[in-house]
Amino acid sequence: MAAEVPQWLAERFPGREWQSLRCCKLVAKEGVGAGLEMEATEYGYAVDTILPEPGQEPALQPGDTIVAIEGQRLLGLSEEDIDQVFGAHFRHGALLLLLSSKELQDAAGTQDMDPAESDKRKSVEEHEATVRIPVGRATAWQLDEATAANVSNDLAIVSEQFGLAARAHFGDHGMESVLLTGLPSAIAQARPEVVRILAFYRDGQLHCASEAPMEAAKAAPSTPMETTSLDLPDHVRDLRQFQYHDHTADIIVHAWGTSLAEALAQVCAGMFNYMTPLDKVGLVKTVEVEATGHDLPDLLYHLLDEFLYVFATEMHVSRCIEILSFDEQKLRIRARGYGEKMDLRKHEQGTEIKAITMHMMKILTPDFIFTEDGKGPRDAEGQMSDFAFEAYVLLDI
Repeated sequence: MAAEVPQWLAERFPGREWQSLRCCKLVAKEGVGAGLEMEATEYGYAVDTILPEPGQEPALQPGDTIVAIEGQRLLGLSEEDIDQVFGAHFRHGALLLLLSSKELQDAAGTQDMDPAESDKRKSVEEHEATVRIPVGRATAWQLDEATAANVSNDLAIVSEQFGLAARAHFGDHGMESVLLTGLPSAIAQARPEVVRILAFYRDGQLHCASEAPMEAAKAAPSTPMETTSLDLPDHVRDLRQFQYHDHTADIIVHAWGTSLAEALAQVCAGMFNYMTPLDKVGLVKTVEVEATGHDLPDLLYHLLDEFLYVFATEMHVSRCIEILSFDEQKLRIRARGYGEKMDLRKHEQGTEIKAITMHMMKILTPDFIFTEDGKGPRDAEGQMSDFAFEAYVLLDI
């Protein structure tokens, strides 16, 4: 389908009339991906080969370059940033903006690159992204005027220190997250500092999801790591019911269980196991988290996000997860994680989980399938014989 020239492309190649500019929707299939063999270039992803399975729309051909996905430009980014942006928006039906690789190269070759134009090009090609860091442990924080001012001042310091824009985002019920807008490299450097700031202000806040902060919300003690081993309750099993599926720049955790609660707990265990092998994690300490959601995928998103937040602030790795309560009608869940603090002298360092995503999230029950697009009937074909409940979650790594 035809496409309008976006402003950033017009500024990068002023006066250029594109003959090959067009849009199409990405075709992706579970277990196969998009079937594209691509190479990151200064213009975006150059498509070398399109495999027969799953196949792509006729508009996408070998020799094309994907210059944007879902409105997010790839042109002008570093190889690492191209992988990050493309991976964050990779899904079936994602809108791609295409140009012929040859036409792009011709345009670059004929462009007048005097010093002034070179400076302009450099300015235009600077790519900004926005990352949301949730406050965690609840839907929102209710801040008094003085605390809100202090948070704002601290974020202003972060903005100046790292060369980006850091601001608190407020919803209907209070402060929900911190938004970082800037170059991906600056965001990566600023993120740990923002997490520390949130941990500092976390204690004493009136969380909307509970009347008082839970014990797990307290800051991690600065004492040496405990060595006393805990005994698991008889009803809590140390299971490994998950596996991983590769995905462009990310990883998919596939977990299963004999109940929905067990499947959700196994997704959490699978996330931690990707950070460090759980067989080497002791049972020393417990943490508790609570999450709510507007539907099942949203509930699972927030449950994982709560555990990830505890890891970011307390470095606690949960070897096994106990679901303490699960209200499927009110979509509220409370869970306890058994594990210990991450210690690189003992634990193997795996892969950092940057964020939980809703892309391609899927929860399967005996009769239904739940995705971010809603609820639908589940086909009995392909169901696991011993486990009627499954969940798939895409993790940003």
